[in-house]
Amino acid sequence: MICPECGTDNRPGARFCARCGAPLPAESADWTPPPAAPAYAAPPPPPVPAPVPAGPIAVQKRYPILRTLGVILKVLGGIVAALTILGAVGICIAGIAGGAALGDLERELGTPLPGIGGVAGGIIMGLFVLLYGGFAAITTFASGEMVSLLISMEENIRSLAQR
Repeated sequence: MICPECGTDNRPGARFCARCGAPLPAESADWTPPPAAPAYAAPPPPPVPAPVPAGPIAVQKRYPILRTLGVILKVLGGIVAALTILGAVGICIAGIAGGAALGDLERELGTPLPGIGGVAGGIIMGLFVLLYGGFAAITTFASGEMVSLLISMEENIRSLAQR
């Protein structure tokens, strides 16, 4: 039996509504329950925007010129380091050979020549070239690494801001 006041479905034969306590009409054989209220559909949910791509695919699309610059600086740093080592070794070898020739000349003349000896001078010159070239190689490589690091930091900050 449906309550005419609140619409609660009560057990058959009940005289009062179990929910609101209103008296229920007596049941008759020809009695039919009132039609149910039309059910209205909820409005459709708003459209969900497409997700912003994140991760490696989106990261690769940002700053292609700066990424290329960072790689170029790193490669140049490696090239400068290799050339520096080759140059320093060449100068040391030339100094050793020159020192040997200078020693021969000193023995021939019978008198020492002024200045640093050839071997020591060549080695010292090679070390200076190695230090200077090493500094140039490290700063070039470090510049490329700095560019890569700054790009990574900026991308991490953006990804945290999107969360």
